[in-house]
Amino acid sequence: MIWLDITDPKYVLFFKDFIPLLKGLDDVLITTRKSDDYDECANLLGLFDIQAVCIGEYGGAEKLDKLQARLMRQQKFLELFKKIGTPKIFITGVSVEGCHTAYGLNIPIIQFSDTPIIGHRVDSKLLSIVARLSLPLSTLIFHPFIVPSKCYKLLGLNQNQIFSYKFIDVALWLKDLKPAKDFRDILNIPKNIPTILVREEEYKAHYVKSRLNTIYEGIKKLSSLNVNIVIMPRYGNKELKQEFKKYQNIYIAKQKFKPQEFYPYIDLLIGGGGTMNLESCYLGIPTISTRSLFLFHDIYLLKNNLMQHAKNSDEIFMLAKNILTNNTKNKQKARSLFEPSGDANFKSILKIIKKKFYS
Repeated sequence: MIWLDITDPKYVLFFKDFIPLLKGLDDVLITTRKSDDYDECANLLGLFDIQAVCIGEYGGAEKLDKLQARLMRQQKFLELFKKIGTPKIFITGVSVEGCHTAYGLNIPIIQFSDTPIIGHRVDSKLLSIVARLSLPLSTLIFHPFIVPSKCYKLLGLNQNQIFSYKFIDVALWLKDLKPAKDFRDILNIPKNIPTILVREEEYKAHYVKSRLNTIYEGIKKLSSLNVNIVIMPRYGNKELKQEFKKYQNIYIAKQKFKPQEFYPYIDLLIGGGGTMNLESCYLGIPTISTRSLFLFHDIYLLKNNLMQHAKNSDEIFMLAKNILTNNTKNKQKARSLFEPSGDANFKSILKIIKKKFYS
């Protein structure tokens, strides 16, 4: 049995086409987590009809709560495996508790890692807490080519454990994107004016110091333009609904949408996170980042003029206004930078896993 723990929305999209291939090797158990204010991952799994067992919850922003949630998940994993047996291998993206459980049970750990460093320098001081807690336990690590392999060697891993793949993750699930039902119809949004999609920063994550108001102040300023502004919440929509209730052209997306339901219909993305910024750039959509930190991905996008960065709400407004006035897309250039090998797939990765564990 292959155990796959998916705890981040990005990895639902990443693994969804890998799961059928894994099922060709062995039975596959998929686990996830779900909380009242953090259900995006579980909802996405349901959206793609991926059967998963919900084990435990998200710990929130506080360290004590994070640790308690991880310990509770580990206990529930043990209870589950006592009933169904111990998996042969464990695969994940960012599950610390999954790694600790697998390591304790002597289950080989395969990790996909694109953010070992909270920054864009190979520096041990910048290693993330999640990387320190999980990556050294790995049997194999796979990472995108824009992240230097040296980052993983800082954690004591050998070169023969580290494999680079020749694409950036989002290319996997976006390369065949075809427009589906327009999310503007579902949200009752006018179609005769530009639509700006806004994604919050993951401000409860361990690597974000605090919740900055930059993106929210920028949204308020942009509301003076003749545009639709759709906010895609990170953790919940109650606070956002309260903050923006008096604005007629600001919409809070309550439900989750597939990429093909919204990307074809937006004119600009303003993103505080990483994955959606990458997705937007890959599709050639004008993108403004408001992130409070720069990772290897961010530097790559900025250097190749696929994305712009705004440091404050005034810059958000000016950049957005300029983009909407001179809207241009360069989809061909973007794709060549995300897929320099010409194709994004799991073939070479599956071959390595099969040789190592199923030969």
